[in-house]
Amino acid sequence: MSLPNTKRTTAPAVERVKAILASKNLTLHHASYASESLFGKSSPFVLPHNLYYDLGSNTFTPSLHQLFALSQISGYRLTDWMRVFGFDVDDLTRLRVLLPVNRTTRLEVIVDDSNAWVEWFASRAISSLPASVVPVGQLLERAASRRVSSLSGIDSRHFIFAKLGRQDDFAFPDLLPGSIVRANPNLKPDPTFWERGTISDQFFLIEHTRGLCCCRIQPVAKNRIIPISTQLPYAQIEFRIPEEATILGVVDLEISSLLKPDQSEVPADLTRQWRPEPLQRSEMKLGQLLRHGRTRMALSFREASTLTRQIANNLRSQQYFASPGSLSDYEAFESPPRHIHKAISLCAIYGLEFPVFLKAAGLPIEEAGSELMPDHLLGRPSPASPPSKSDALKIDDDLLRHLLKDWDGQIPVFLHDSFGPLSGISKLSLHDVFWIDRRQSQVDPNLKGVFLAIVNRRKKTAVHWKSRPLWQQPVYVVLKRDGVYVCAFGSFQNGTLLLHSYAHGYHRAERLRHPDEAEIVGQIVALARRVI
Repeated sequence: MSLPNTKRTTAPAVERVKAILASKNLTLHHASYASESLFGKSSPFVLPHNLYYDLGSNTFTPSLHQLFALSQISGYRLTDWMRVFGFDVDDLTRLRVLLPVNRTTRLEVIVDDSNAWVEWFASRAISSLPASVVPVGQLLERAASRRVSSLSGIDSRHFIFAKLGRQDDFAFPDLLPGSIVRANPNLKPDPTFWERGTISDQFFLIEHTRGLCCCRIQPVAKNRIIPISTQLPYAQIEFRIPEEATILGVVDLEISSLLKPDQSEVPADLTRQWRPEPLQRSEMKLGQLLRHGRTRMALSFREASTLTRQIANNLRSQQYFASPGSLSDYEAFESPPRHIHKAISLCAIYGLEFPVFLKAAGLPIEEAGSELMPDHLLGRPSPASPPSKSDALKIDDDLLRHLLKDWDGQIPVFLHDSFGPLSGISKLSLHDVFWIDRRQSQVDPNLKGVFLAIVNRRKKTAVHWKSRPLWQQPVYVVLKRDGVYVCAFGSFQNGTLLLHSYAHGYHRAERLRHPDEAEIVGQIVALARRVI
């Protein structure tokens, strides 16, 4: 899996910077003089008079300080100036989805580029909503693209999303490491929960001094809880609410990649008893912030450096790589790295919010420009079919509104570029996505709650390993000759397709002649399911 190449040639950047400054009646001379007046001649914020010459080099990009100065002087947003040079803050979400994580990390749900275009869909003309399993391509068709800002009414911004780490997966195997979970902050333990003293049926996303944790909880006294592991031998630590831990919400939805299901591991430091400390709520300087982020993610300098190498390989630029020594230096000093590439890598591997990183580095984003840069200055291509009338979104057809119910009417717009890395399919089609009516389809109990599946239609050879647990077994979409789709564990035996079921606690297999009675459509590589 890889992300798109974000490198740009620098020759067009010179003309683009000239055009952006000209839109504000500025020249480089004016901007350079203004930066000296605002920040002082020896400041790292100063824009050199020979900036255009430097931009002619294939290896030069302005520093964060210089882009901050351009933002403040021009009034355009800092993150838009970063996009001019090929750096997209929204890539941080895709990187966190792509990279393996030791500890659970929070995902940012706000799309920074609200003017970005995303594909949108409309319902096909069908007489009634099909039951059971159906390709989304039979229900929806591509419609005019929409700006992210027009989707704010159905954006999941009031939910909390996190990616589960493989070392702190208290909910394993109910929730798998690497999965993305959604927590509803409006759902909290009811008052009687504290009195019963029983282990919760629901999973909660909590934050404590060592990071995030998705787990069942047990109250031991008023405002005191113990995170409970489903199967693994984690130490039982008692937390005071809200001084030592915060309950962020009830986990109600899981988005999983089934490409390579990981086994959870329990590190030694989480098997031993340890004393919780009060949650850190004060602002940190850059070195302290980086150290705090690295320790929360349970990374050594060497492990963190290896992750930056993965980022560099995926973004096809070795400037994203940071050696263990460089990472150590960043914690020892309070100035951000010269190259923006390194700042992106640090935020991605340590799970840091970019505005928090900037503020710790002495670059408060609220003091930069706030005006959105127009498409023609940013070099953003217009979609082939933009909305013809109002850009305001209206969900005015029953089918689309019905499909959105599975997301509680709030879809994760911030993940719109992440389903490729999640599924391993670089160009997703509507026919690769299957909708599952979880209220009507007859699915195996181990697939309970699944309402959306991404299918790799090239993987048509079904296998089933008797020695592996169910969470490691491949799942397939099968088309029967009566036109009915089913989701099932499957395998081939002497030309016969076996559909394995574990309903009611025992194994049975339905035998179908292949391809006369049924055929494999493909293997499910990613899915979304309701947890409650």
